[in-house]
Amino acid sequence: MNHYFHFEKPAVPTMEPARGTMKLWEMEEDESYLKYLYPQITQQINEFVEDSCDQMEYEGSLMFDLYPDKTALRIMASGIEKEFRKKYPDSYTQEGTLLRDMIEVVLFHEIMYRRNRYRNHKRLYL
Repeated sequence: MNHYFHFEKPAVPTMEPARGTMKLWEMEEDESYLKYLYPQITQQINEFVEDSCDQMEYEGSLMFDLYPDKTALRIMASGIEKEFRKKYPDSYTQEGTLLRDMIEVVLFHEIMYRRNRYRNHKRLYL
C-alpha cells in the first residue's frame, strides 16, 4: 500500500539567529584579542572600566541611551580615575589630563562595544 501524505512546512524560524550568534562570538573573540594587545597601562585602566560598565549594564541604563549624556559619562570617567589612582598612585602623575583622557577613550570604546552587543543580542530574539 502506497500512501502519499502531504505535509506542510512547519513555521520554523530561519537559521539567521545561528549565523548571528556566530558573528557575536567572532566579535567577542576579536574584542578579547585586541584587549590582550593593549599596552599594560591600558589593560589596567580597562579592568576599572569593565567593572564600572558591569554595574551600568541593565535595561534603561545611561549606557544604552540613544545619546548618552556627556557630563554623566565624564563623571563616570572621573570616578574610574579616582579608583585607578587609589590602586596605582604613581601612574601618570605629571601628565595633566592624559590619564583622564585615556580612561575616557577606553570607557567610550567599552560602552560602544556593549551597546553593539546589546543591540545584536536583542535582534537574535526578535
